[in-house]
Amino acid sequence: MATPREDEAREYLEKHRIFELFNNLTSQLVFHRPEKPKEFMIKVIESLKEARTTQIDYPCLFEDSNVVSLFCMMDPTKKGVVTLAQYKEGMKTLGVENFDEYPNGAENDKITQDTFVREARHGLKKSSSTFMPIP
Repeated sequence: MATPREDEAREYLEKHRIFELFNNLTSQLVFHRPEKPKEFMIKVIESLKEARTTQIDYPCLFEDSNVVSLFCMMDPTKKGVVTLAQYKEGMKTLGVENFDEYPNGAENDKITQDTFVREARHGLKKSSSTFMPIP
């Protein structure tokens, strides 16, 4: 059982999304493997700060081309659609949490590339914006 002080610390870290921030920084470090990791982390945090202000260009491991490549791997016959199950698995593969479980096309079990990319972009933006919004 956690002490009141431990509960208070956990609540603070969750409120300010510190766990997500460190997960983001660690992922960026492992992916890019910079020669100067401390300087790199400072740049990532600065770009997060800039993105908070502009609401664009969040530091993210995946670009649209990566998302499209994933979609194409799930659609080897080039039908231009994937199943709802493939869509959900693709979102999980990208590390997207809290995505729309039933996007456009779900009712027909046909999720288009445009929908997949849009949903992935939205989810990646949310997961990459590891800071509190400006009040």
